[in-house]
Amino acid sequence: MKKEAPLYDENGHWVQERSRIKGAIRRSFRLSPQMKEVLKAARVELPPALKKDGTPGKKPQVRYRCAICEELFSQKNVNVDHIVPVVPLYIKESEMTYDELVRGVFCSKDNLQVVCSTPIKRNNGEHSCHKKKSDEENFIRREYSKIIEAGNPFVSEKMMPQLKEEYKTYLKTREAEIEAKAKRKIERELKRKAKLKK
Repeated sequence: MKKEAPLYDENGHWVQERSRIKGAIRRSFRLSPQMKEVLKAARVELPPALKKDGTPGKKPQVRYRCAICEELFSQKNVNVDHIVPVVPLYIKESEMTYDELVRGVFCSKDNLQVVCSTPIKRNNGEHSCHKKKSDEENFIRREYSKIIEAGNPFVSEKMMPQLKEEYKTYLKTREAEIEAKAKRKIERELKRKAKLKK
């Protein structure tokens, strides 16, 4: 029989409380005028799609321009992104109050942008701009955590440029490893085919 997860922590607080409240804050943000205005500003109307008989449809095609790559995408493949993250990269989300989270999510529209978020499977194997931005932010968060764990409490935003450069180096190393792995796979396949021919 599967053991049920506890509902409360050692202090008697609901275990899921914070994550549920965070989810509710972000869902509420989808109804905000800031989000609607940013989407509207990125909206592009294209000529109606052609029907099967070759005649144009009645409604224009609606697309949204990504603020990073500037390509056009359907609404299901874009996200409204916080340019400066809701949770600063150099602190933990658990250290923020609910009020700070609310203020971070419901920021001014100047800190919002529409970015593409097409899944890699439907994007010719390429990561979307939203994924690339999130990957960089997560890398920097991890590096900040390592610095704190190493006993250096003096973590600040001033370290950001250095960590961004480290991320670029990390990406190059990772790409080289992926290319080398793909090359080894091709070589193994060629050797296997050569053996079968003998």
